[in-house]
Amino acid sequence: MKMHVDVFEGDGPHVALVHGIPGSGAVWHEVASILAGEHRVFVPDLLGFGESERPHSFDDLWVDAQGSALRDALTKAGAVRPIVVGHDFGGPVALAMLRDAEMRRTVRGVGLVAANVFGDTPIPFPIRGVTWPIVGNLAARLLFSRSALAFMIRQGSSKALKSADYLGDERQTAAIGTIFRNALRGLSELYAPIEGTLRELDIPVLVAWGDRDPFFAIRQAQRTASAARLGRLSIYSNARHFLPGERPAELAADIRRLVADAVR
Repeated sequence: MKMHVDVFEGDGPHVALVHGIPGSGAVWHEVASILAGEHRVFVPDLLGFGESERPHSFDDLWVDAQGSALRDALTKAGAVRPIVVGHDFGGPVALAMLRDAEMRRTVRGVGLVAANVFGDTPIPFPIRGVTWPIVGNLAARLLFSRSALAFMIRQGSSKALKSADYLGDERQTAAIGTIFRNALRGLSELYAPIEGTLRELDIPVLVAWGDRDPFFAIRQAQRTASAARLGRLSIYSNARHFLPGERPAELAADIRRLVADAVR
């Protein structure tokens, strides 16, 4: 399937920025613009989002299919030995891509920005209601409606964000719900290979987190950095979850440091 990639021209090492859910490539554009003077920056829309193809099934939207499509899209766009940074769901997608042997040899560094990689991460209420018998489907319809997702975006940032960049159209909203619903119900099984890949990496890994993230506690950030052999933890004071939109300048600076570590 075709994955759309925006390219921000610049000299220096190549960087790919992968969005989470809710989201689209547009949420990274401010960070990409900051980095573009020193780097060539690749910003994809994941399958089901933005200008990419819009599959409906969970298998086509989960990290395995997304990672394969990301690999092909970055190669086609001309990314050479990139540093790959994923926010939220984009982190597991980046790690899924690194299960490919060629990409494991090629990618020089990874960034995990407020990105869960563990199968036993606590699911906060009311989101965990999706996993309950009988009422789970009703909970999913309510929690992943456009109005509920818009509230999630407001809750997840101390700064007003452009909700259209995160929610997109109705088909994108449906893709968000499909991923959330199925991932939450199979967390342990689905995330085991993602965690395993992180623990195997021998390249620099940036873990960036807001200390007021309402979805993933700060201990998850510490645990993530500890799981990486070459992990570095960066905590943003008084920041929440949607860091590419909330703290673009600070995040761009951290990505520059990651690039410097990766190209030594």
